[in-house]
Amino acid sequence: MTRGRGWFLGAGVLALASLGLPWAGQLSGAGHPARVAVLAALALAVVGLRRQQGQWLAAALAAAGVGLLLGGIDASSGRVALAAAATCLVLGCRAAGHRLVPSRWTGSTAG
Repeated sequence: MTRGRGWFLGAGVLALASLGLPWAGQLSGAGHPARVAVLAALALAVVGLRRQQGQWLAAALAAAGVGLLLGGIDASSGRVALAAAATCLVLGCRAAGHRLVPSRWTGSTAG
């Protein structure tokens, strides 16, 4: 098992679970506009993990953030599950050594 794999698995399970939980008084996250962001985050995370490229994982985290903010901020169980999934994604990236924020360009800018 690779480093961080448990965190990534937990993130996926929580993101999928968030679709079946209530969001802002609606029946489930599958009926909420944020479902597009949740599914996009899942797809981007899978691509990033398969290709071992951090920019895809950063995009997945951004999509999860959009999903959390879409439709307003509240403490519904679907949003809490998505927030927990984003946290697991960050922890998995740290454990596996993936960079979510690109490193600075270190070239000389002196002219």
